[in-house]
Amino acid sequence: MKNFILILFALLFTSAISFSQPPENRDNKEKREKIQAQKIAFISTQLELTPEEAQKFWPIYNRYEAEIDIVRHERRGYMRELRKEEGLSDDRGYELTQKIFETEKKEADIRLNYLKEFSTVLGKKKATMVFIAEEKFKRELLEQLKKDGRMPPPPGEDRGH
Repeated sequence: MKNFILILFALLFTSAISFSQPPENRDNKEKREKIQAQKIAFISTQLELTPEEAQKFWPIYNRYEAEIDIVRHERRGYMRELRKEEGLSDDRGYELTQKIFETEKKEADIRLNYLKEFSTVLGKKKATMVFIAEEKFKRELLEQLKKDGRMPPPPGEDRGH
């Protein structure tokens, strides 16, 4: 029952937000919000959060996710510039690669800090499960996108040839 309430809350919250957006931004925003609601429900179910745990956990998780998003956005910018290649000096390419690795380290440091913080409200076992649940969700989402034909198969995967 508690998971049903969490899922219902997540869906209602994301639906209410999406109607306040202009039509051109609404579709992508609605897709992201739908995925986010699915992620919340998935993680809640995987962790078997009690209402008390959920109340303490989700604000911390939201801070964690915001910090991770900032670092990933930074890394994507470096990656975009590095992929351009044309007109990119050797020194700049090297510098961008260093910056990419630095953002990966930042992300690992953030995860390590939040592992400790999650363990204070969930215990060590559930804190560990947060990261496992995230990976499971990501894998299932990617599989669903492949099935729906919205994502090409990875390079080297047999395509029936």
